[in-house]
Amino acid sequence: MASHRVVIAVTGASGVLLGRHCLEICSTLPSVETHLVVTDAAKKVIVHELGKGALEEFTGLATVCHPQERVEARIASGSFDTAGMVIAPCSLHTAMALSAGLGGNLVERAGQVHLKERRPLVLVLRESPLAAHHLTHLAQLAGAGAVIMPASPRFYLFPTSMDNMVKDMALKALSYLALPGLPRAEYTPTES
Repeated sequence: MASHRVVIAVTGASGVLLGRHCLEICSTLPSVETHLVVTDAAKKVIVHELGKGALEEFTGLATVCHPQERVEARIASGSFDTAGMVIAPCSLHTAMALSAGLGGNLVERAGQVHLKERRPLVLVLRESPLAAHHLTHLAQLAGAGAVIMPASPRFYLFPTSMDNMVKDMALKALSYLALPGLPRAEYTPTES
């Protein structure tokens, strides 16, 4: 039995590869059980960005998949202990709903539970630029305990491909959950 449960949510922002890498990384950790929620909008983006058949491959990486409309799922309860939740990518719509305390779908309900239980909640934002009211709401979420992580590559790691950059961002997001055996990004300094 897995000793660390992780909730991974994928919303309708571009960049669904971030969520897939989170799932792939977690699937290599023997003590991690993943609970996946893919919104209806994200399903469309997965097919658009990753191709036909990608949704089945995507959901096949998770230990358990929960439909977004099933707001009574166990991940929406504070009694269901988790190591944390990563929303990757996180749309501004989802971030604003979380800031307002809304729980209209399972992603929002599970996010609210992680905030109230003071468990790690990492929002990997993929949208840019941000308006002043977005920044105000994101600051409120940070004040409530969420990690606001824009999908910004760490160029000093000298990634050799887009896939490497995205994998590094997924590793960074998962690092806030303190999962045992999580690999670290490798820094390769250049000669000057």
